[in-house]
Amino acid sequence: GSEESACDAFFGQLHWYDVRWRFGGPRTSGGCLLPRREGFRRSLAFAASSEAGDILGIINVEYLDADTAEVALIVRSDLKHQGIGALLLSHVMNWSRTSGLKWLTGHVMTDNKAMLRLALAAGFICVGGDQALVELNWPIDTPA
Repeated sequence: GSEESACDAFFGQLHWYDVRWRFGGPRTSGGCLLPRREGFRRSLAFAASSEAGDILGIINVEYLDADTAEVALIVRSDLKHQGIGALLLSHVMNWSRTSGLKWLTGHVMTDNKAMLRLALAAGFICVGGDQALVELNWPIDTPA
């Protein structure tokens, strides 16, 4: 379908280190960025795209349980540092306030300084990690 081909085209414009930062290792196609359902686990994907329909960035949201979802973000390698990631993260944080979730969580590689800066600036809190990964949480401040 068109979603798969758009994801593959986006994936083809990613540097290997961006793929490593997002997935922890190599991947061969963009299909891994599409939403899916496996049993009770479901995932969503929000994309920023150009007027021509080219994907500029994708943020994936995977429900870990009824209260918590893990977010993972990737921006096209040639378009980083232009606010696309901040826009996508802000969109998901706003969306999560009405989703029934209580927490967003994420895992960022320690050498992915730009993503760490973005998450911390957005309000995520470092809650753990090791030499390779930092675990970040954001308590969703649902409106009363």
